[in-house]
Amino acid sequence: MENKFYTLQPWLYEILDSIRRDIKTDYLPASGAVYRAHFGNRPQNRLTMQEINTALIKELLQGNEDLAEWVVNRWVFKHGEIYQYFASSLEAISPDFGSLQELSEADSQALVLGAKEAFGVKLVYFFSLLNGVVFPASVFAALRQEVEAQAQAPAQTTPAAITPATEEKHRRELARLAEKYEQKIAGIMKKYSQDVHSLKTQVRALQKKLV
Repeated sequence: MENKFYTLQPWLYEILDSIRRDIKTDYLPASGAVYRAHFGNRPQNRLTMQEINTALIKELLQGNEDLAEWVVNRWVFKHGEIYQYFASSLEAISPDFGSLQELSEADSQALVLGAKEAFGVKLVYFFSLLNGVVFPASVFAALRQEVEAQAQAPAQTTPAAITPATEEKHRRELARLAEKYEQKIAGIMKKYSQDVHSLKTQVRALQKKLV
């Protein structure tokens, strides 16, 4: 099976940077042998995020499954709304979406179109790979091309200065969205944990059949 992190290699620093707080406070203090292998006895507060990310990327590319699962879980937790969107959309296609082998081209295009409008193509591509969405290879290829093209596009002109009134409006809107997100996240992650458990059970069952 292809290492999803190898496929995402050009963006791994960006992916890890989005969960840097979790890496510092949760993963590194409990990483044991991984920490010692890369940093010896150096105190964590002496490490830069560049050093930390470089070490974790090396582990991911070498197939550290425990770290890979941890990164996926924390990244999805950080982006709970896109998980909820995909879960709802896939459930509309098949109530038992965990058993889907591959989405049709039509279902894939409809899902991708809505997701890109809501979250942007880069997050859609990251999520689809990290969470193992069963898109056809052609859909993954098209998403990657769009992400790469977006990265090469000229930067947009800087917008006009934001007025104090507009800034305050944005601040209130962000506070409202943050509160709404916090209320949703507990339910979202409960469902995510249930889905992960179900998928692991299916994988174990398939492995037994292959033995």
